[in-house]
Amino acid sequence: MAGSINPLTCCRPCLRRLSGRSASRTLSTTPSRRKHGALPTFTPTSSPELDTLLSTFRSNIFLPSHLITAQRSLLYRPKNHALLTNPDEPATAKVGGEVLQLQPLNHLRDEPDTRSSFAKMLELMKEGKDWANLPGFLEGLKTAKRKLKGWQIEKLVRKANACGRQGVVLVCLQRVERTGVGLWHPNVARECMLGAVMRAMEGGWTKESVEQGWRLGRQYWELTWDTRHQRTDGGNVKVDVGVVGSMVLLNAARVVKAGEGIEDVEKFAQRLTRLLGPDWAEEMRAKESKGWVEANHDLVIYGPVLKGMQLAQTVLGKDSELGRDIGERVEKDLEPMLQKALALLNANTPQDGPRRGAKLYGDLAEADL
Repeated sequence: MAGSINPLTCCRPCLRRLSGRSASRTLSTTPSRRKHGALPTFTPTSSPELDTLLSTFRSNIFLPSHLITAQRSLLYRPKNHALLTNPDEPATAKVGGEVLQLQPLNHLRDEPDTRSSFAKMLELMKEGKDWANLPGFLEGLKTAKRKLKGWQIEKLVRKANACGRQGVVLVCLQRVERTGVGLWHPNVARECMLGAVMRAMEGGWTKESVEQGWRLGRQYWELTWDTRHQRTDGGNVKVDVGVVGSMVLLNAARVVKAGEGIEDVEKFAQRLTRLLGPDWAEEMRAKESKGWVEANHDLVIYGPVLKGMQLAQTVLGKDSELGRDIGERVEKDLEPMLQKALALLNANTPQDGPRRGAKLYGDLAEADL
C-alpha cells in the first residue's frame, strides 16, 4: 500500500527502527518462513459468531505464526506499538501474496484459548458452508503449533458423522501433514469407520447407500496403510477389532445388496477372527463393563463388529469352516458381552432417549440386510 512500511522489503535503517534490533537480526530469515505458504482463508458461514471466531484466529493466531521474529516483535512488544498505529506509515507484511497490516497484540488479551474455541466451533458448525472452513482452520492451528488432543479429533469426527459431513473428515485425513488429523489414534480411526457405516445405515441400507459407505470405508482403510497415518509407538489400527469389524460389515452388506466382493468379506472376516482369539476374549472378560459409560463405549465399538460377523456368516455360509469359526466367536464371546452391556445401558436410560450405544445397537439389529 502507498506510503506504508513493509517489513519484508524495507531498508536496513527502517528495519532497525521497526524492530529495535541490529541489522544482523533483521528479516534476512524471511525465505525460511515461506514454507508455511499463504494464510488460511475462510468463507462466510451461517453464524456471525463463527465468522468472528475464524477471523480472530486468522488475525491473532495464524498471522503471527507466519511472521519472522523481527515482525513478531513488532506485534507483541509495547515499545514498538507506536510504529504500528501510525496512520501515516502503517507496517505491513506480505504473506503468500497477501499484504496484511500489522496490529499490536497482547498474548493474554488477544489470543483465544484453543480448547474452548475449538469446542465452540464444533457447536456452531451446522451447514455445509460452515464445515468447508474446517480444513483451513486445522492447517492454521498446526502451523501455529496449537496441537489438538486425540479426544478432540475424535469429537470432531463424531460431530461430522452426525452432521453427514464425512467428506470433510476425509479431506482432513488426506492432508494429514497439514491438518494434523491422522488415523494413528484408535478412537479416531473407529469413529471414521463408524461414519462409513452410518453413511450406509442412514441411507436405509439401499444398494446406493451401501456402495457409498463401502467406498468411504475403503478410502479410510487405504489411508491406514499410508505411513503418514501410522503410529510412532508401534501401535497399528489395522489390527483394531472395531476398524476391521466395520470393514467386514460394509463388505458383507455390499455382497447382500450388489452381489459383489465376497472375496473381500472372506479376507476381512479371516483377519477379524484371528483378532478375536482367546487373548482378546480374556481381555474383554477382564474389563467387562463396570458402568453405563463403559457399556456405551463397548456397544459403539463392537455393535458394528457383531452385525458384520453375523452378516458375514450368512454370506459365507454357516456350515463353511470360516462360518463356523465366526459363529463360535459370536456365540461364545461377543454377543454375550454386548447383551450384558445393553442391559446395563437400558437400566440407565436418560429421559431424553436411549444413549448412543443402545441406539446404534438397535438400529443395526433392525437393518434391512
